[in-house]
Amino acid sequence: MAKRKKANVDFYSECDDAALPTKIPHRHTDFTTNENGKRMHRTREIMWASPAEIPQDQPPLDSPMEGDVDLGDWMDPAFQTFDATDEPAKRRRTLATDAPLLEWLPKREEYLTELLRLEGRGDVASCHGCIVCNEKNPEALFRCEDCFDIRLMCKSCIIYLHQALPLHRVKRWNGLYFAEESLKDLGLRIQLGHYAGQQCSNPAAAPGDDFVIIHTNGIHRVGLDFCNCRQSQDHHIQLLRIRLFPATTIAPKTAATFEVLYAFQMTSFMSKISGFEYYQALARITNNLGVVPPDRYPAFLRMVREWRHIKLMKRMGRGHDTDGINGTPEGSCAVLCPMCPHPGKNLPENWQSAPPERAWLYTLFVGIDANFRLKRLDVSSDTRDPGLNQGYSFVVEEKKFKTFLKEYGDRMPSEKSTCNNHDAIKSASMRGGQGIASSGVGTIECSRHDGKLPGSVGDLQLGERYLNMDYIFLSCLRQNSPTRVVASYDIACQWSVNITRRCSLYPDNVLGEHQIVYVIPKWHMAAHRLKCHTDFSLYYTPWVGRTDGEAPERGWAASNGRICNILPAVQSGYINIGLFGTDIV
Repeated sequence: MAKRKKANVDFYSECDDAALPTKIPHRHTDFTTNENGKRMHRTREIMWASPAEIPQDQPPLDSPMEGDVDLGDWMDPAFQTFDATDEPAKRRRTLATDAPLLEWLPKREEYLTELLRLEGRGDVASCHGCIVCNEKNPEALFRCEDCFDIRLMCKSCIIYLHQALPLHRVKRWNGLYFAEESLKDLGLRIQLGHYAGQQCSNPAAAPGDDFVIIHTNGIHRVGLDFCNCRQSQDHHIQLLRIRLFPATTIAPKTAATFEVLYAFQMTSFMSKISGFEYYQALARITNNLGVVPPDRYPAFLRMVREWRHIKLMKRMGRGHDTDGINGTPEGSCAVLCPMCPHPGKNLPENWQSAPPERAWLYTLFVGIDANFRLKRLDVSSDTRDPGLNQGYSFVVEEKKFKTFLKEYGDRMPSEKSTCNNHDAIKSASMRGGQGIASSGVGTIECSRHDGKLPGSVGDLQLGERYLNMDYIFLSCLRQNSPTRVVASYDIACQWSVNITRRCSLYPDNVLGEHQIVYVIPKWHMAAHRLKCHTDFSLYYTPWVGRTDGEAPERGWAASNGRICNILPAVQSGYINIGLFGTDIV
């Protein structure tokens, strides 16, 4: 028989009996189900006797067990139980909505009939006129699949009603069924530079009169005319003003609607669907019978990257800054951890002069780690595929980072480990393999709230090399960090030994401006020698609370397998926008 749990009971050894009620009622109900499935409940009303009525031979509750009392040992003498009742539980009224699928099953024939009815002309089969112009026109054979009105219209009326809805799908009744028909083939033209329905005095058709628009309901070939009036804007500006994102800035022939770019952005973040899968779904929506629509997949990926970058700049206020995008400071587009200390934002004016017993409130706790599963293949270059977020968010600026590694890579001698044989130290001289451009990713995170820090992510070329981690660490400290920092790193016992000497050789060294305490994360401590347990243990470090230092480890699982083997600029953009939460809406 399982032993009942003990409960902590507050017992007052000295109290005024007159101040307490004579009896304190308590009602307890047990719910059970018998072998027939009938629910029963038993109600017990318990009266807590006053201290004067407790038998004198009852052992005190606080002294022998210090408040940890087994209810079964003392409850009966001090309590009185009565009014036990057995009665069937009141059954809740059964509603039709309790089993909606069972209610739907008898209606299947009706649903099927209505779907078949929509395949034909329905009630308008006997009508021989257009619902718009009210004329008896035998050519009133057209119906829009995206409009709620399913009645038939003539050619001129359906074109007139869709001047501002050029991406709706139209079908034509051929006597047997509704066949797909393009609004472009019917004569609809999209005129840019003017309001819908207005004509341009000097229109210019898109190159080859073959313009493709990617939308949530498919991939469309449309007839599109640019405005060539005297005060007309550039072609890509004309497209943007009607919410079409152009694939190129010179003679654009492809565009995506803002709606489909936003839909893919949200879908990819929530379902982790790839761009290829999403585009293939759009192709299937366009035609699911094997007729391949225009291949605009590379252009779609490019527009997605540009869209996310521009939305990031817009959300971070770069459009209202006089310096614009080119004047964006490094790390300024990252979403900051709201609970971490940020000088000038959430700290008092005299925080730097706080006594030691309050200085811990203004301490930045960071966790350092690397992930070697985020390898990146050497499939492109910065020349062919330049990055868009140039250190604006979480990832360090690529050109500065590579220049630093090239300049100081050969000047830093290898350091011999004095601790156990850690994988992070062994991998410092190991490449990721043939065809690998990046063997992993190093990062600095807030170890108290698992938040990502600006300018704190960089590639690794030779494993977890000190040079790479030094640059990432210093980049993080430059981002308006407080002067007191607690840094947890699984190889802190080795990495921190000569960090002061190494950083003295680097430009823009900010290490001397900070008071840094180096510790080893709690879970990793077991792999270290005994001396590390005393010198770098969080248990023996004052003013750190219950910090475990393992924050980076908790975030890698969400990224593994999602940003590997892709273009370098795409990986950087995904980390900046999707992986670390910069993309809000």
